[in-house]
Amino acid sequence: MTIGPAVNIIFYMASMVNIAQSVKLIGLIGCSTLLVNCTLLRTKVSEPDAFRLEAMPIDYQSLASQPATPISKVFQLSFDDYDQNGQKDIKTVDVTPLQYRGNEPYLVLDNNGREYLLSSTANRVNRDGKSVLAETPLNWYGQGPALIFERKPGTLVIPLLPNQTYEAAKSAIEKTGGKVLGLFGTTFTPQASKPLSYLYFNPNRLPQNAGKTTLPVYQSSKVPGQSAPNILLSGMITYSDGRSAYLDFSDLAGEGKTQNEQLNNIKTQISKRLEQLEAQPDVAIVTIDTHAVIRKTADIEAVVERGEYNRGGPFLLHETQSVARVMRVFNDQTKAYLGSMITPSLLMKDGLAVAKQKFGQDAVVQFLDGEASAAAYFEDYNPTSALELKDPVVLNAFRLREAKGLELVVQYD
Repeated sequence: MTIGPAVNIIFYMASMVNIAQSVKLIGLIGCSTLLVNCTLLRTKVSEPDAFRLEAMPIDYQSLASQPATPISKVFQLSFDDYDQNGQKDIKTVDVTPLQYRGNEPYLVLDNNGREYLLSSTANRVNRDGKSVLAETPLNWYGQGPALIFERKPGTLVIPLLPNQTYEAAKSAIEKTGGKVLGLFGTTFTPQASKPLSYLYFNPNRLPQNAGKTTLPVYQSSKVPGQSAPNILLSGMITYSDGRSAYLDFSDLAGEGKTQNEQLNNIKTQISKRLEQLEAQPDVAIVTIDTHAVIRKTADIEAVVERGEYNRGGPFLLHETQSVARVMRVFNDQTKAYLGSMITPSLLMKDGLAVAKQKFGQDAVVQFLDGEASAAAYFEDYNPTSALELKDPVVLNAFRLREAKGLELVVQYD
């Protein structure tokens, strides 16, 4: 993920995955001795005019994720961080170890339920007599309720426009009659030499723009796909009336003698299908930006098999990593988009199970870009207090504005 200098390493997903290879991050439930005033969570709701947010307690009884138990005493962790104005600052938090690597704490938890992944080789500096990590440690939403985002009529989810920053996209979308309200998670990050997502957005097909001057059509230059076999095969389609449904090409079989020939054949099939969809006058947005629609646990394994278990491949060590999740949720019978979810640290299969707890057994998911993107940010709106969240960052992750591959929340009047 390409990020600005103020974002630092916290949102660099490749580093997150590589560092996590050798550790089993276990799910978190219940209350630790470190967390204060911990009571049984109740569902909380926050409803501005454009969307609905819900903080839903997780029923861990039916999940495979196990509780994380602090195993040592509380200590202070200090590191370089940045405030909302991009100014460098020293942040100090009380944490308790969850895991050790040798004699050093490796995974720790703070009072808000945020996890920090520490490295014994990280550079430290002395500031005002205090030992400070010179870089922000990797951290994510480790403990708390599942957070559910549901749109209201007139609100769309639009991935970041091709070759646009968050600020530039806000300006461009305003010209289409929309207003960017913030973002909810991220998708796979586009790269110049290896496009990892595809977007077609025709704002002229929105009813608000009927009869107006023709607006630019935003379209990625290439059909998505990583080097074989880690091709992206799933996304979402949004119609002029605001309805959204999933697209899933994970059942395609490529023709050819070599793996690359088969991959290119699949891309050709996808390209033809996209052309057909984009020619329909009622189609406003088409995206391809993740690996597959996950209907059952076996579908997770199928993605790993397609990646040949290679280091850096999709869903690597999915059964041993328990991390924060962000995902879109759909009804598998109608394909309709139901909403998006952020979960605390869970196994991937438990993320699917929690989606079914909320939306029923017909719920299926698309896992988006992993751990650090399991956060959101809203312009001029912070629902943390209304939802009674301990973690102030998960729904006010202002540094995500510097990332690529954002899931924009856009309101059209």
